[in-house]
Amino acid sequence: MRHRIAGLAVALLVGCLGLVVAAPALADGSAADALFQAHEKMLASRCVTESVTTSADGKESRSTIEFDTINRMRVVTDQMSFIILPEGTWMRSGDGQWTKPPIDMSAMFKRLVPSTIEEIRAGTSNVKDEGMQSVDGRELRAISYDVNTKIMGIAVSSRNTVYLDDSGRILRTVSDGSAMGHKTHTVQNIRYDDSIRVNPPG
Repeated sequence: MRHRIAGLAVALLVGCLGLVVAAPALADGSAADALFQAHEKMLASRCVTESVTTSADGKESRSTIEFDTINRMRVVTDQMSFIILPEGTWMRSGDGQWTKPPIDMSAMFKRLVPSTIEEIRAGTSNVKDEGMQSVDGRELRAISYDVNTKIMGIAVSSRNTVYLDDSGRILRTVSDGSAMGHKTHTVQNIRYDDSIRVNPPG
């Protein structure tokens, strides 16, 4: 159970990277302003993040997070699915039945998500405008930045690049991270969908 919770925490961290509001005066003012505004737009939107993480030995793991709000989300990883709401948390393996975890995970998630976001915000540095880049046939503005934070007491560092469309929305993030001596490469695509609603299973 502990390693599954840790895996979910990492998935949440990756999914929330795009939702983090970075301080707007960290380095390049215009780039940091654009980064701040992009995160503000994402915070105000319902969206889906689809992430593929590749470890140093080439193994891939995938996660999808649907955000109704930052406090109402559905998480699907390779092993588990979770519904995380203020009123409770549910989990299931594969296509099994939704169940409430044997431990109070709701309280943990309530602490984890706000704490993680605040720590990333405080640990964001080296914001840089990387100019226009071609991504899947689209010209998007790239902005890079570093993050140093802790998740569940584990130090995590990463170099991140976000790609913004003409309206200033984040469509993709690319992250090279390191934690406990393990390095990962994560590509996250973001889709905005105002129809998303996350409710208790049933």
